[in-house]
Amino acid sequence: MTGRQQLCRLVADKPETRDWSVMGGVVEKPVQVPAPAPVPTATAAPTAVVERALAAHPGVLDAAVLPSGDGVGVLVVLDEMSTALEVREDLRASLVAAGLEAEPAVLPVVRLPAPPLGTFEDLAAEAAASGSSGAAEVSRYEEPAAGPEADLAGRLAGFLGLPRVGALDDFVELGGDSLVAVAFLHAVQEAYAVPLGVVELFTAGTVRGIARLLAARPAAAPQVA
Repeated sequence: MTGRQQLCRLVADKPETRDWSVMGGVVEKPVQVPAPAPVPTATAAPTAVVERALAAHPGVLDAAVLPSGDGVGVLVVLDEMSTALEVREDLRASLVAAGLEAEPAVLPVVRLPAPPLGTFEDLAAEAAASGSSGAAEVSRYEEPAAGPEADLAGRLAGFLGLPRVGALDDFVELGGDSLVAVAFLHAVQEAYAVPLGVVELFTAGTVRGIARLLAARPAAAPQVA
């Protein structure tokens, strides 16, 4: 066996050298080419994501996206079958799919005001101060408080098949009807030992309103596990 053959066998017998080569009797270690650095992917701006989602929403007739200190503010002109809450949650789903955590706030209006529009908060304040503006209340998600609010919100979301329910989200706008109301109130009565009627639920309107009704009843002690 020649020296070159011995050298080849020596290289082949060691696992860490099997990829090495022998050139002219000299063992050469292969050059390790570093993998290219990953190219950072650009994250879409929340405004751009919201604008695309609004353009694709069948219930939005017209819209404007405005700067907002809390996230993304949107003015929308809706058709008769859509609600601000529905649009808000659709926009949030689009933001989450884009890897963004901005919370959208939606203000339904009869028509968009003439530019310059200003900030979302300014327009929301003007709408609240003007009863003849044709603007409805801002639909903004508010996290339910720990305790009965959070429990009620979780139960209601389950009955409605929704990923979440905010403390101030309206039962009817969420898609609630009399059948859902009866089933939800039955669960609430079992959990809190407090009877509530369907009319009370529709009057309270929100998780926060229902929680206040429970707190006002003497037997409002939660029986949740």
